[in-house]
Amino acid sequence: MKGWLALIPLLILLGLTIVYQEDISKFIVQKIVYSKKIYLKKANNYVLDYNFMYVKETDDFIANDKQELINILYTFLNNGNTNFYFYCDYDECANDIGTLTDANELININSYIHPYNNYRRVFVTYNSFGKVEINIEKSYNDEVITAIDKKIDKIMSEILTDDMTDKEKIIAIHNYIVKTTDYDTEYLEANLNDIDNPSHKAIGPLYYHKALCGGYADAMSLFLNKLKIPNYRISSENHIWNYVYIDNNWYHLDLTWDDPVTDDGSKLVLDNFLLITTEQLEKYHTGYHTYDKSIYLEAR
Repeated sequence: MKGWLALIPLLILLGLTIVYQEDISKFIVQKIVYSKKIYLKKANNYVLDYNFMYVKETDDFIANDKQELINILYTFLNNGNTNFYFYCDYDECANDIGTLTDANELININSYIHPYNNYRRVFVTYNSFGKVEINIEKSYNDEVITAIDKKIDKIMSEILTDDMTDKEKIIAIHNYIVKTTDYDTEYLEANLNDIDNPSHKAIGPLYYHKALCGGYADAMSLFLNKLKIPNYRISSENHIWNYVYIDNNWYHLDLTWDDPVTDDGSKLVLDNFLLITTEQLEKYHTGYHTYDKSIYLEAR
């Protein structure tokens, strides 16, 4: 009898544990798991310190809503780390993680990052305690970065002068890339789907003199970052181009559309998409420049 009496408190405790299992788990997560301060590794040399409306740097790595989740992902990517973990503390986090990593939304976040910190592939896991682990493969390796930087420094020394305004420098770089690059029609005609093709990256226009829109945009972004001119890339469903802040205003800059493919193969350098406003851009009705203005807020 005494033995049974001794078991009663244990049975009561077990019953309470079962009844309040969710509350107990939540308490453990909040008071023990979440109490640990999470730190990013030291940022690399390509972290950007620009102020954007859609994404912000954060040092709080427990997401309580989707915007905080977006800011954590942006901070991780912008700092150039390749692996990281953080926590979510809201019900829809798993769905938001799925949306951000499997659809175009993470590509949009990627547009705000220095090209050298852009991801090539991303891998994400999420557990029942709200822990999110993220690992990425980068688009540019150290060898390619060294080669591109060497080329950019050489080009800048040849076409830019100290007495040029930022606008004049942008025009000179725009004209250089367009003059020395052909749109890679062979890639399209072959119906390729190769994310590692040089035409998608800055090395395409700078070394192979061929590019797709991603190559044009990355190359221009690298020059702009060297000049410390705030910028990001805007992604639509089927296109990407640059957005630049000079003279206290934001302007669109699309080298792809200023480098048309001609029937006779002649080389044209246009300036239709050279530092134009959103109003001017929309008047062209290209069908390629429709983008999400809830993301690219400066371009509304």
